[in-house]
Amino acid sequence: MIKDDTPAKDELHFPNGIQDFLRSELEGIDTITPEPFAGEADFVGAVGKVEWAFSWVNQNVDNFISSYCNTIPTPQGGTHEQGLRSAITKAIKSYAQMRNNKKAEIIIAEDVMVSVSVVLSVFIREPEFQGQTKEKLSSASATMLVERVIKDRFESKLTENTAQSDILLEFIIECAEERLRRKKDKDVSRASATKKLRLPGKLADCSNKEKDGTELFLVEGDSAGGSAKQARDRKTQAILPLRGKILNVAGATTEKMRANQELSDLILALGCGIGKTFNVDNLRYEKVIIMTDADVDGAHIASLLITFFYRELPKLIEKGHLYLAVPPLYRISSGTTYFYARDDADKDRIIKTNFKNKKNIEIGRFKGLGEMMPKQLRETTMDISQRTLIRLSVSRDEKEETDDIVERLMGKRPELRYEFITRNASFVTDIDL
Repeated sequence: MIKDDTPAKDELHFPNGIQDFLRSELEGIDTITPEPFAGEADFVGAVGKVEWAFSWVNQNVDNFISSYCNTIPTPQGGTHEQGLRSAITKAIKSYAQMRNNKKAEIIIAEDVMVSVSVVLSVFIREPEFQGQTKEKLSSASATMLVERVIKDRFESKLTENTAQSDILLEFIIECAEERLRRKKDKDVSRASATKKLRLPGKLADCSNKEKDGTELFLVEGDSAGGSAKQARDRKTQAILPLRGKILNVAGATTEKMRANQELSDLILALGCGIGKTFNVDNLRYEKVIIMTDADVDGAHIASLLITFFYRELPKLIEKGHLYLAVPPLYRISSGTTYFYARDDADKDRIIKTNFKNKKNIEIGRFKGLGEMMPKQLRETTMDISQRTLIRLSVSRDEKEETDDIVERLMGKRPELRYEFITRNASFVTDIDL
């Protein structure tokens, strides 16, 4: 049983609104400027208003963007975040031009946003959202409204204190130069005393320099990546978010694989190269852990990643470096007692064993890792003292059979997959739709 230390009652109070909220989130973290940039204003010529607060943090610290529309959280962003992104970028470049800083010509939005933490709230009439869960704002007008309001006010703030603004500008230029250096680098090994490391911008690396005891978690999407970054042990655990389902390398050409950005970022993060440049001794982490949702889509993404490692980096499997995380599918609770279940069979076992005489049992099903609170993700899937890992291995005796399975299920011939489905359809007894 896991003890729940969540207080029965708590008070959240921010007298200065989202500016104080941002300060509380960044408490104890060094920021590039002493005070956040914050404000609120009504939209000119439209009904509604926008409130904002943002501050840049050191590149070794995880940043975040918390946005809302009419107090509804929008974890997947949307048009209001696009407006803020454009406003900040244009204001920074305009300030650089005023200061006659020629280096700023290389700055793009990615450089400005890579280390900024943001709280953004808009209020508009009849907002439009993408999907039923309302996690992404799609109102087209929000982009221009937010951009106009924030750009002018942020630009004025920059000119009020040129000493602090110059420090911020130099920091963003360094981010731009780092991006350009990464673009030129194809293969990367772990940092040494004489060589500075270049890594994918979305990788949240661990702080340990030695690979012993370190872990790289491969997670699906920014939402799950955000939860994993907060749940991790920063000293030993690194997080690399991947965008959806990666390329199926068993059915793709070499040229297509090399052009795939997600695979390029993964290879870069691993540091051991691929093909003729592969060297397992240069692997930057002791464990590479595939952590996907505990559903069919998650299993598909995991199978695509396993196929990539099996086909392109088989030595990582042979040497015991590749693992699967086992996140829960259910949370079962009654009062302050709760357990996590991996699947339906585990759920039934837990209820029968631990909730036999309990009433008012609540069973919650996780839609994905991004829905889990960081505390839940940590105690179920990432804490080395409580989690379960599956190590992938292929014996010599199984090599020929495994090659055949990978080719039939993941290869270029769909008729082989159809044959497999037809032959095994009778074994399916329950489908969760």
